[in-house]
Amino acid sequence: MKTVVFASGKGGTGKTTLTALASHLWARWGIALADCDVEAANLPIALGAQERSSRPFAGGAVAVIDQDVCRGCGACARVCRFDAIVQGSESFVRPTLAVDPLACEGCGACVVQCPDSAIAMVSTIAGRVVTATSVVGPVVYGELVPGEDLSGKLVTEVRGAALEIAKRDGADLLVVDGPPGVGCPVIASVTNTDLVVGVAEPTVSGEHDLSRLVTLARRLGVRVAVVLNKADLSAEGAERVRHLARTEGLALLGEIPFDYALARTLEALAAGAALEDVLATGSPGLAAAREAIAAIETLL
Repeated sequence: MKTVVFASGKGGTGKTTLTALASHLWARWGIALADCDVEAANLPIALGAQERSSRPFAGGAVAVIDQDVCRGCGACARVCRFDAIVQGSESFVRPTLAVDPLACEGCGACVVQCPDSAIAMVSTIAGRVVTATSVVGPVVYGELVPGEDLSGKLVTEVRGAALEIAKRDGADLLVVDGPPGVGCPVIASVTNTDLVVGVAEPTVSGEHDLSRLVTLARRLGVRVAVVLNKADLSAEGAERVRHLARTEGLALLGEIPFDYALARTLEALAAGAALEDVLATGSPGLAAAREAIAAIETLL
């Protein structure tokens, strides 16, 4: 089984659109999908996926102060380096303190410092791993609770769940819609994959962030190829991306013009339209995207 990751180095390049279209064309092989943008999973929307099950994703521990025991001595506030200790309930007899869960980093220093043993570390739920069905195959995605970190760990959980489903179903291909950027979530997405498809747009930031993605993938020993999306929006920007591909020795698999028909194509497919009927429209963007996807198949 092969694994291909569509990544971008930045948001807004059309990565999810290309992932969704490729998934429709590759569904004949038997595929499983993972949306690793756990802060804003859009692939299930593009595929019209229906949630079937979910399980909680455990976060880190945060400190909780027992208001009945706390006497407000302030020892915990003095030792907290994250200013997470705030004023709790007030009374004439005994003012108390509380913990801001969004500011708490879970270091546990306050637990050790409290002379009354009024503080304990409590595990939290940072999100969930969701399994859904779609017209092209099973989709696994994550939902991170706003304000939580551990996004890289949740991505690992999502990829692991998608891989288990792919093995169970005998899928030939695991298709991953990667998150933007080059941080922990991206590292968790592209590690141990067969191919990273860098989807770039013809802008200065598009070229810059594609370069960072290439550097990251090479450090992880993963092969990279490039698709230039919205290529006709800037001749200068498109040439910057082409120059980067030539300089880095990357295969430029295709150049897709800006075309609203691509979005309408995905809407029709998600609504249940036949793939053959939709592809017969033959818009310039759709034709170019199909050529790029065929080139990805060749590399895989």
